Amino acid sequence: MYLRTLIIIITNIYFLVSYVNANEDLISYDIIDYSIPYSLTNIEGNIKNGREVALSRQGNCLACHKVPMYDDIFQGNIGPSLAGIGNRYTIAELRLRLVNPYVLNPDTIMPAFYKVRGLKRVDKKYTEKSILSAQEIEDVISWLATLKD
Repeated sequence: MYLRTLIIIITNIYFLVSYVNANEDLISYDIIDYSIPYSLTNIEGNIKNGREVALSRQGNCLACHKVPMYDDIFQGNIGPSLAGIGNRYTIAELRLRLVNPYVLNPDTIMPAFYKVRGLKRVDKKYTEKSILSAQEIEDVISWLATLKD
């Protein structure tokens, strides 16, 4: 009985430490009215860097979305077009859509770009690190907000 209790305690400590270590670099945020109203970094997003991240393999927006004013012929059609997204959503709404879209639609195939636990359809070796940093999230949001047409 003692050995079983000890194993349970050690296992729980291991998972608790793993959880804390996996999330130690993530900045906490509050979801209010289906949005994250406050910046993750308190630093204004860089539009140029946001565009680079979104259109690179890192952000990989083109895998699912059509991006206006971009000449790449290999654009996605699974997700909605990003044309006019800056008119459809506020900065706070865009932030939630990037950070954790599962809040809005639990069945979405869009990845959570700033989450490390409870991910869907993600290989275990990728679950301990967010896809984008907090600043990259803010940068991509700044770029998306410019897409008004």
